[in-house]
Amino acid sequence: MNKHTDIKKAMPWWLKFLLLLIFGLPGISGWPTGLFVLHLQKTDLFTPEIAFICVWGTYACCVWMVVLLSAGINKLLTYLGAAFTLALTVSILGALMRGFFPIIAAGMSKEAISFKLIRIFINIIVFLPYSVLFINSFSAKRLIDNVAQLGGRYRTVGLHLALAFRVFQHTGEVVFNLFEIWTEEYPEKILPRNKNELGVRWYSPVKILVWVWGSIHAWIFACIIHTFEPIPAMVEEIERINRAQNSER
Repeated sequence: MNKHTDIKKAMPWWLKFLLLLIFGLPGISGWPTGLFVLHLQKTDLFTPEIAFICVWGTYACCVWMVVLLSAGINKLLTYLGAAFTLALTVSILGALMRGFFPIIAAGMSKEAISFKLIRIFINIIVFLPYSVLFINSFSAKRLIDNVAQLGGRYRTVGLHLALAFRVFQHTGEVVFNLFEIWTEEYPEKILPRNKNELGVRWYSPVKILVWVWGSIHAWIFACIIHTFEPIPAMVEEIERINRAQNSER
């Protein structure tokens, strides 16, 4: 058992929930990061864009430090790898879509579009690691065991919610496992590797579009299969709990 597991087990679930909720307030309500951005703007030393990047960059470092202390360096690197890949993909596709279809920009200037994409990029690299940490900070099995001790209709509702939480938690595990597999097959992660001959790389719009479509299809199919695969075993576990509870009556 490593020290990160000891830290998580030593803290009551309600305290973890409260601390993580408070720590995520900037993403939920925009406070207090919004106040810090305004304060930097009032100093006349920073433009609104630079002030936003400075404040949210500092908050991102705080989030990463918490993930590091709670989950360890390997998990942090995995989360950041997935977050940066997703952020780059969304930003690049967003820029391309707005370039090909100007109507999507809704009359925004190029500077406003660029800043919007930067904000999306920062939000992803901040809150994807935070969200995964939040989900994995609680034990679904312990939640199921605790709910199983309840009585009445709350027990049935609680078991269904616990099962949904376990599936959601498992989805996060599956996605990061798939990300490792994807990295092995595509070390460049985003760009396709189209080669006409050995040692020569050549990209064409048609090949890139085909690769993007195939990649999206592969990710969706893999996520669906691997996410729903353990559901029968989870349902059987809950039914076993129900049978044990009924036999005690």
